[in-house]
Amino acid sequence: MKVIRSFCVPGLACMLSAAPAYAQTSAPKPQVSEATKQKAAETNANPDALVLQDFNKRVEAYMTIHKDAAKDSLPIKETKNPADIKVAQLALAAKIRAARANARAGDILTPEIRNKFRRLVYPELKGRAGRETREELTEDVKEKDEGPPKKVTYKVNAAYPEGNALPTTPPNILMSLPKLPEELEYRIVDKYLILRDVQANIIVDFIPNAIQ
Repeated sequence: MKVIRSFCVPGLACMLSAAPAYAQTSAPKPQVSEATKQKAAETNANPDALVLQDFNKRVEAYMTIHKDAAKDSLPIKETKNPADIKVAQLALAAKIRAARANARAGDILTPEIRNKFRRLVYPELKGRAGRETREELTEDVKEKDEGPPKKVTYKVNAAYPEGNALPTTPPNILMSLPKLPEELEYRIVDKYLILRDVQANIIVDFIPNAIQ
């Protein structure tokens, strides 16, 4: 079998180039609801700013539930007995689930908020820098995963699988997204962006195909 190699001769343009490591998709198109457009027109505001404002209000509403649930729960803090932390975590999660029994995907990350987040993340995944970001996500899982991971149930109020790696969200993606209270965090698993309650270890909401 012949191996064909291409070389760049100094002073001449290279006719062949290596294929990109990742296929580039087109940027997500804005999807803003008519209600938001109308409010933006009435208040002379930027529609995207109103979408992010709505997200912050929904996060604040969730944090009210979290704080109420934490009032009568055992404090979750570092101790010499991990079992105590686990008991407190499960108790907090149970109270939050009870308070959000009717919660559904999209309650916090609504369709237009999901669209805005995809648009915020997209530039961080383009070009060489984007390739490095994607590789960082992949390598992070490989380095931390010590065995076959348990299947993540992408469902509101579901627990993040105990023992699974928690992939580090690249700093450039974190900087592009709205800041969260310390009780919450963003995690990227496969192509999903998860909004996770750190103390209760539950999935608060999620965005499918956040990584495109």
